[in-house]
Formats: sequence, C-alpha cells, structure tokens
Amino acid sequence: MEQDVKCPVCLSLDEYRCIRTPFLHDALLFNCEVCGKFAVSRTAIDDYLDLRMPGMTPMRRAALSHKIRQFTDNDERPSLWTTDNLSDFCEGDNVLPTPSQQVVNIIRYIGERIEESGKTLGKLPPSFHAAVGSPNRSFCMDLVIEIERRGLITCTSMQALSGPPMVHQVGLTLSGWDIYEQEKSGKISTKTGFMTLRFGDVILDALLKDHIKPAVNSLGYHLVDMRDVSKAGIIDNLMRVQIRDSAFVLADLTHENAGAYWEAGYAEGLGKPVLYICEKAKFDERKSHFDTNHCTTVLWESDNPSNFTQDLIATLKRSLDI
Repeated sequence: MEQDVKCPVCLSLDEYRCIRTPFLHDALLFNCEVCGKFAVSRTAIDDYLDLRMPGMTPMRRAALSHKIRQFTDNDERPSLWTTDNLSDFCEGDNVLPTPSQQVVNIIRYIGERIEESGKTLGKLPPSFHAAVGSPNRSFCMDLVIEIERRGLITCTSMQALSGPPMVHQVGLTLSGWDIYEQEKSGKISTKTGFMTLRFGDVILDALLKDHIKPAVNSLGYHLVDMRDVSKAGIIDNLMRVQIRDSAFVLADLTHENAGAYWEAGYAEGLGKPVLYICEKAKFDERKSHFDTNHCTTVLWESDNPSNFTQDLIATLKRSLDI
C-alpha cells in the first residue's frame, strides 16, 4: 500500500512529496520528487539513514540524493541501497560538486532540456538541485539568480513568502550557450580526474585506494572511477559526462581492458591529458597495445608503491602544468 512519508535521504526538507511502497522481502521502495526512485533495505534505514545516526550529515545526505538522482535520470530501474553499499558510500570520497561545478551542471541541465524540446523551461522541478549537486534548494536557487545576473541564463524570478525564490521561463543566453557547447566538447574541466580500469582486481583496487587517490588528492584534484558515479546498465552517458568534465584521465592497461582503451581514446579525442599506468611485470612481458606502448606509461609494482606514486605525481604535474 502506498504511503506519503518523509524521504529517508533528503528528509523532505522542502516539503516535496515522497511515496513509500513495499519492495522486496527486506526493502522499501521510495519515489521522492527530489531524489527520485530508489529502494532501501530496512536494516540500512536503521543503520545509516535514521536521524539518530550522526554519520549521515546534511551534506552527506545531499551527496547521496545527488547520486540517487543520477541513477534515476539514467535508468528506469530503482537503485537498491543495502547496508553494504551505504557503508561503502559513507567510507568513500562521495562529495558534492563544487559551486563552480554546480554552475556548469546547471547550464548543462538547462541546455540539454532546451535541445530536447526547443522550448525554455517553464519551471525548475523539485529534483533540480539534486540533479546538479547542490546541497539544498535555497543554495541552488541562489546560484541560478547569480548566473542570471552574470548574463548566462534568462529567467523570471519571484521571491516566495518563505523559502527559496521561484524561478520560471528559464533559458540560456548566447554566452550561456557558448559555455554549454564548450562543456559538451570537453573544453571546460573541473578539479576532478577520471580513472579507467578493470574492476575486481584486489591488488589494483588496493593500489587505487591507498596510493593513487591520495597522490592525486595531494595535487588538489579528486579522482573518481565509474563505481563512484554509476551502476551497471547506465554507465554510458554518465561516463561521457564524467570524462568531459575531468581535467585528466588515468588509464590502467594491466588487463588490456577494452573499456579502458575506449575511454582513454574518448578522452584523447577531447584533448584531455591521458596518463597510462600498467603493472610492471605485465608491461615488461607484453607491453600494451601498439597504439599506446609509445605513450608515457607509469609502471607499478604492488610491493613497491612508493616509487610508483612519486613517478605518478611527477608525471601529473608535467601533464597539468602545475
């Protein structure tokens, strides 16, 4: 039976509607106007989303809402959240986009929908701030008003009696369309790097978590891979956007993964710096594909990660001119 409830993720703070229905044996299905459609196990609600859980801060809830909304907008199937993947989420580097990244996301959001319909947006839906990665509706509307003042979008705004302003008839100016086209062609980069690799290699996953990500963080960049931003079945569009927005791409060629080569090639085509890495024994034995074996490749050994990270940092500095 359907019930109107408070969303366990965004807490329905802006009083948008959330409907709960039974799902699987130990899960409930939520359809939130902000977050989207998702399922959560009852134990995960108790252990992670309950208001008494101090670890689920407002910003972490906003980051989770943003991630769920990405799933919803790219797949009709609801994402399922259990204690395992909520634990991974809380322990991972799941942060909201920076305000400048949110501005690019706002322009992309508006541009994509105008391209689909040929019309300006009558109004911004309840899901808007979750889609662009803002911490809440008020923060997002303040960004929209600021973007309008800077001549990047057109809109009609009206201050509500309470809460954030109401914005209608939203479009892009010529300057806004220029930014939209630049973003689509990969000419606008964020302080994010994208890692492409074969998943499930215990040694490589440990190297990524314990050495590669800290090395990238030390340079002021945030490194993600598709496990951070998507799930199976919806990766194509999210992957392209992630690569377009990234300042650089790291591609591990140890397993000669076809996806890694494709993603590196897509980044190369956009003019992004692409840095290849590979396990040393494999590279010494068979090199990598002949199209890449002449490119800069930083070699790693699981028993000697310190030399690798030093080489990685030095190569990234040269590639990014920092």
